[in-house]
Amino acid sequence: MSLISELQRRNVIRVGTAYVAFAWLIVQVLDSLAPVFGISDSAVRIVVILLAIGLVPVLIGSWLFELTPEGLAQDRAVDHDAPSRRDAARRLDRVVIVTLAVAVSYFAFDKFIIDPARDAEIASEAAEQARDDALIESLGEHSIAVMPFADLSPEKDQEYFSDGIAEEIINLLSRIRDLRVIARSSAFALKGQNLSASEIAERLNVSFVMEGSVRRMGERLRITATIVDAHTDTQLWSESFNREFGDIFAIQEAIATRVVDRLELQISGNLPLADRTDPESYALYLQARHLLTQQVSEAAAEADRLLHEALELDPTNVAALLLYRTVDKQRFYWGQLTEDEFLAHLRETMNRVLVLDPGNPEARTELAVLDTWGQGSWEARVTAAELGLRLLPTDVDTNRYAANLLARLGYSGLAVGYYEFALSRDPLCAACLRGLMLTLMGSGDYAAAEEVNRRYRKLTGGSGTYMLGVIQLLQGDAEAALATFESARTIEFVVVQGKTLAYWSLGRRDDYEAALADLQASVGDEKYGRLHVRPESFLASAYAWVGRQDDAFSILEERIDPPESPAPDRWNTNPLLHSLHDDPRWTELLARDGLAPSQIAELEVERRFRGPADIPGGRSDDGLQARR
Repeated sequence: MSLISELQRRNVIRVGTAYVAFAWLIVQVLDSLAPVFGISDSAVRIVVILLAIGLVPVLIGSWLFELTPEGLAQDRAVDHDAPSRRDAARRLDRVVIVTLAVAVSYFAFDKFIIDPARDAEIASEAAEQARDDALIESLGEHSIAVMPFADLSPEKDQEYFSDGIAEEIINLLSRIRDLRVIARSSAFALKGQNLSASEIAERLNVSFVMEGSVRRMGERLRITATIVDAHTDTQLWSESFNREFGDIFAIQEAIATRVVDRLELQISGNLPLADRTDPESYALYLQARHLLTQQVSEAAAEADRLLHEALELDPTNVAALLLYRTVDKQRFYWGQLTEDEFLAHLRETMNRVLVLDPGNPEARTELAVLDTWGQGSWEARVTAAELGLRLLPTDVDTNRYAANLLARLGYSGLAVGYYEFALSRDPLCAACLRGLMLTLMGSGDYAAAEEVNRRYRKLTGGSGTYMLGVIQLLQGDAEAALATFESARTIEFVVVQGKTLAYWSLGRRDDYEAALADLQASVGDEKYGRLHVRPESFLASAYAWVGRQDDAFSILEERIDPPESPAPDRWNTNPLLHSLHDDPRWTELLARDGLAPSQIAELEVERRFRGPADIPGGRSDDGLQARR
């Protein structure tokens, strides 16, 4: 008898085939689940090695033993011509077939469903890393994140002061044009997460991390600051400052000087100086600023009181006056000020700043923006953005304001540059990511918009799911869009609108009619009366999507303020309304709001905005993608 025949008679080939198929299935499932459960690559390798080693005893065991109705028996004791022996062989064949079927099914599922999604995730992460690498290359190693300083005071009651010192250092370093300093909102978002310097640097895409501590005992201060090189995770510099409380501004300047020296920065002109004021007035200002980060109604009123005390101690405290911008905006938001009171008080405060500091960039920019409040003058808005970028070129909010404006005017290439600039300094800025996503959608770059949407949802914990559905719909995948809309956790009529669009695209007319009726019923519903978003605008975009142009125009011509679908103040760049663009009424709508091509041309945007200078591609004329 040949060896092959003997292997078949003893079921060695059957058992070996079943074992290999089962082992392959285990490895594939483990490989898919490893990232979800945090299983390391070394653990997966150990399992593969054990499975490979296990094949040997399995084959030896199948040669020596036979599975019978009574259990395992030695092969020589089994009657191979007995019916039970043939039944056992057939059962083993069925096991082999089922195992192979499961393995083939999983292979198909992984290849055609899981694998494309995994490849897309890898591609988007690679694209994000490429942008980060380009940014690092453009700015060299000159990037730093200043983390919140630890409060080491005996009573642990100086958190407002330790946070304030770190924020003041951020503000001071941010005035150095050749240094990329991560904004407070992103740096402080990692507070309390116990991350290492290298982990912080990876999250915020910087080369250096500053950490520190503050210990205050009466009028004595001990401030320690440390710079860590994220590439080597080694300490580049550390120093402690033991001074009187009144020396706080000199300490801040000394730390800024050490940063410039240790990072070997070549800067033009003198180092920026801290804005000096009465120390006690300064402490009250820091307390007020710390309170405002809580964003609760009581905090704004208490911050107002603290700032009043600070200004009584030092009426020239410009920082305290400027902080009233945040106080007034929060009080207006919480209904503690009427719109007229808010505008009047804010204008009065900014004018007080200019009396003390006639060239103050924050006050001049704020007043320019106030001039655009409640009116449709695009020239005024462009002027405010232009002034802001000239006076505060590295400020995140200034760049985001310019990006929002340029996107609305149709200059998507420029807008993307300013958004990317803002994100380079505030990587965890959700508003920046959302604006960038909407700009890419409006310009038709749906693949890039989907990648930004992924970053946005990751940052916000799932917000933006509706927008993902819109992107999928615009890419022609209505089935995926419907599933996404159904999983979105947002306002009810927003989900209904998304399902209406998807049902229409899938040809499910009965479902479409039912969803549209629900969407129409939401218009005028009192429970949505106080929302910033309006059901009418979502209904208008639904009408446009399904070809009911007359109905869409009847809503848009009512001048909904603001038309919200898919985003506030961007109705003219809403991709769901593209079907209306060839209708003469669309041009009339644009002209009504000063957005007709001829009206925008008068603003001379190309001359007035060139893009951020230190972002790759930011100053290229090729980025002027005017979309009308």
